[in-house]
Amino acid sequence: MTPKDCEHIAHLLFLAYTGEASPDQQEELSRWLKEDKHHDDLYRTIMDHERIRSEQEVFLLFNQQRAWAKISQKTYRKSKILSTNFLRYAAVFICFICVSVYFLYPDKPEKKIEIAELFLEPISPKAILQNEQDVRISLPGQCYSIKDSTRHKKQLETSEILRIYVPKGGEFELVLADGTRVWMNSETELKFPRAFTGDKRQVELVSGEAYFDVRKDRTKPFIVRNKNLDLTVLGTQFNIQNYSDEHEIITTLVEGAVQLSSDKTILHPGEQATYNKATRETQVETVDTELFTAWREGRLIFKSTRLETVLKQLSRWYDVKFVYEEERLKDLIFSGKMKKYDNGNVILGILKATGKIDFIQQDSVIHVKRQ
Repeated sequence: MTPKDCEHIAHLLFLAYTGEASPDQQEELSRWLKEDKHHDDLYRTIMDHERIRSEQEVFLLFNQQRAWAKISQKTYRKSKILSTNFLRYAAVFICFICVSVYFLYPDKPEKKIEIAELFLEPISPKAILQNEQDVRISLPGQCYSIKDSTRHKKQLETSEILRIYVPKGGEFELVLADGTRVWMNSETELKFPRAFTGDKRQVELVSGEAYFDVRKDRTKPFIVRNKNLDLTVLGTQFNIQNYSDEHEIITTLVEGAVQLSSDKTILHPGEQATYNKATRETQVETVDTELFTAWREGRLIFKSTRLETVLKQLSRWYDVKFVYEEERLKDLIFSGKMKKYDNGNVILGILKATGKIDFIQQDSVIHVKRQ
């Protein structure tokens, strides 16, 4: 099947998807569907409206800078037309890609599909709990409550301090003894007591990223410690990003108030503090908190984000390694969003569709190169 044939079939499928196919086009498509079982399989894939809408949204957002540059030059009415046309183009593009995957390589269809799905598998809930005696327990499910769970009581009761580690490609939710909930991102380690005693509640974010929903207790402030910076709260919701391979600690406040130990800075809702580990300086700015907390709800959002930052997150979420053929590629800017639980090769495909970069896999490494 030639690229031109693919384009024609993609157009027919697109018209069928939007309900705009003429009787003759419907008849032609019907004949084509009866020719081969694979044709019918492809038709069912294309007619998965939720899937197409999801991929179409990602395609649009990763091209939003170019699209809005054009839209800004038009009147409101023309802007709506341009936006609609762009969405239609995105849908046609997705249909064309699907057709190409199925039919440009008719002799090896299974191999082609395998290559398309090769890159990144969806993340899953997983964590390892460890006590001071180095007893390690692989936690089941997606949430673990220290107070309510009795399953591992005998292994844990001899230890006052516990550690929980979420590996790459994983995420987990933990409920501490006081009812505070902690959502941990991939490659995150948290140290905490089996039970809070004394006049404060203290945990240590050894490394990684976590979202805290702290149970209010004015008599016992909640403290999040780490090697460089302590955060003190009474009852609030906030996100901390402190990966060992990053030069900054980023604290984003959603509700309540947080005080930083570095210079006694107090954050208010909607503010973000960036602490430089080298200079020990803190900068505070107002941000859209959703950009930094959406991961907890299973969404990935990038807004004018450097490619290096995007791929670092994908590396942790999907447990893969990216290698750049040119250092300058790290500074390319992208925007977009997707569902975190989707197969991650979708976002790589959209990044590639911008015409700026390409990805080549060699064993367990994905090489990033310029198109």
